Amino acid sequence: MPTPDRREAVSVEQARERIASTVYRPDETAPCCGQVGLEPEFLLFQLGADGAPSGRVPLEANGGVLDCMSVVAGRRRRFRRAYGGPPPVYTLGDGGRITFEPGAQVEHSTAIHATAAAAMADVEQTADALLEAFDPAGFALCASGIDLWSGLEGVPQQLRAPRYRAMAAYLANRGPQGAVMMRHTASLQVNLDLGPPEVAAARWCVANLASPLAAACFASSPLDGAASRRAQAWQGLDPTRTGFPSLFLEGTEDDPGRQYAEFALEADPLLFLGYEADEAAVPGQPGFRLRDWIEQGHARHGYPRLSDVDYHLTTLFPEVRLRGFLELRAADAVPRRWRGALVVFWTGLLYDAESLDGAGELLGELRAALPACWAAAASEGLADPRLRAVAIDLWELALAGAERLPAGFHRARDLRCAREFRERFVAGGVSPSVELAALHAEHPALSVEWGRERTAGD
Repeated sequence: MPTPDRREAVSVEQARERIASTVYRPDETAPCCGQVGLEPEFLLFQLGADGAPSGRVPLEANGGVLDCMSVVAGRRRRFRRAYGGPPPVYTLGDGGRITFEPGAQVEHSTAIHATAAAAMADVEQTADALLEAFDPAGFALCASGIDLWSGLEGVPQQLRAPRYRAMAAYLANRGPQGAVMMRHTASLQVNLDLGPPEVAAARWCVANLASPLAAACFASSPLDGAASRRAQAWQGLDPTRTGFPSLFLEGTEDDPGRQYAEFALEADPLLFLGYEADEAAVPGQPGFRLRDWIEQGHARHGYPRLSDVDYHLTTLFPEVRLRGFLELRAADAVPRRWRGALVVFWTGLLYDAESLDGAGELLGELRAALPACWAAAASEGLADPRLRAVAIDLWELALAGAERLPAGFHRARDLRCAREFRERFVAGGVSPSVELAALHAEHPALSVEWGRERTAGD
């Protein structure tokens, strides 16, 4: 919480050091082939008689998402409602959790697993448990980057916690993309270790450089003519807290922690917490940076302490988020049959030393053009000639790297999935959005089935 006393406030240098030491912590003892965590998000639809979506399932209404979650918790001891909310949180017995986004999207944050195989199995087992409640209710759990089937006005914000109210108000002052992002989109995030110091900086570098390629390859939100309308929403959301750190793009600072610290200092506080714990969060002011708050103070909100700097970090959403590990945020949500391809892509590039080096050489020339590549990934996907040419070579590196990882790190079926994905989409320069858009044009029931979560036996 902030302080009215300048003497108790944090300095710019203290904030810089706190951020750098918090987000970037290579581990001398870490294995080069590290751990894996996944965060798939799902849209949940009511279906009409023709099989097409007739609306999103509300979070708290009678028979809605939380009622279904109660059914799951009643059948599965692994699911426990840990926090009544708002927002509600369900913990899972292995350390994972189920949370909800402002449009009632369902998010599964897995436990941290020693292998990609275990992380993928966790996602599938948890989705199967959710389907036990959602399928009998006639609901479709769907993985695609954006809601093609409902107007935004029909999906109100449903998280009432102060953070989300303040976030919505702040982003609305920035423009219309905040509502799209919060209520209408879904992603698949992959969380990987930084590893030991000798590879950590290279992983950070390649992760950023490859992010537009991941966005293009896994684009699955073909709305308003875009390959990834979700990526476009992030690009128009708030340039102070999304995209890529300016010091990374400029290449003037080698240390990832320092790059991220300057990025954080230049970002606007999304909200101000009150002096007292029970005071409501107040939306931030576009154009008033964390650096400004530290140096000048605020007439109403005083000066920030280290705890405010820590909270500020939770409100930053670059394409690669540094959190003591790498949170890889570029990809749209994709259905179960293609989920393993994204995990193979990232682990093959970042956890294999030979592929990491090769990717750094291949992608190095894109650094200055990274924002333009990100924009092209959102608008054109793999139809962009430069992205398509680089993607073909990058996938060769990723697949070769994944094959060299220790036996059992990947399931054989996920390696097959990645090879099939490369042949079906990347080799032909076609993002999944093209396939989804064609089905949607034929009938909305077909497009929702494209992304619908099914158990392995279905």
